[in-house]
Amino acid sequence: MDILPTFITHYYWGKHEMLKNLCNLPLNEAEIIIANLRSSGKRVWLHSGYLKDRHRVEEWLYHEFENKGKKPRLRHPLYFVLGENDDFFSKNGFFSDKEPAKLQLPLAIFTSDTISFTYPDSMTSLNLVSPPPPDTYELRPREDGQMPTLEEIDEEMRRFAESYRKPQHGQVFTLSEIADVVKRYGMPGTKWQSEPQWRIDRYIEAQVWDERPIWEFLSTNTLDCNDYSNQL
Repeated sequence: MDILPTFITHYYWGKHEMLKNLCNLPLNEAEIIIANLRSSGKRVWLHSGYLKDRHRVEEWLYHEFENKGKKPRLRHPLYFVLGENDDFFSKNGFFSDKEPAKLQLPLAIFTSDTISFTYPDSMTSLNLVSPPPPDTYELRPREDGQMPTLEEIDEEMRRFAESYRKPQHGQVFTLSEIADVVKRYGMPGTKWQSEPQWRIDRYIEAQVWDERPIWEFLSTNTLDCNDYSNQL
């Protein structure tokens, strides 16, 4: 039986990225950052409709958390991993060509009103039960050089979602619920490496809806946030 991790991890690649969310920026500024990341080769998967879909996902997160009787302080959450997943976030991994810095915090500093979870990350979780609108897709030539239509991409996305959808997808879990989820389905771990049906379940994402517990913890412990930033 998998045991619920007692900490969460925030990965970031520079002082400007620590505890930040692109969705807090004006759209034009966020799009410039996304374009720069793509052109640098660090996150080529940031397609042209990414930001629009990211906002859709965060609206879903916010309202689902509210529907559970919670009162999020932030409109756009801060993202963490339940436990850690250094392999996925490491150098030359999915996010960057350099090693990230890590901010690890005890799960115990958060109350049920300040943190939520999705299994796996929130964008994947929602898109598996509610594929993104076709106008958020990026049209790219197929291997045969032919350009697919939006309708064809939409159908492909829906078939993909049906192939990997699981009961825990498309849900936002509270602090009290996530322990039962892990007890029932286990932690993602490394199952994605050997079991095809788990290929997209890489980690459990934690969304922090109130930054105050983080800064309070850092201010009352010898480990200061600047210590993390100075790793880069």
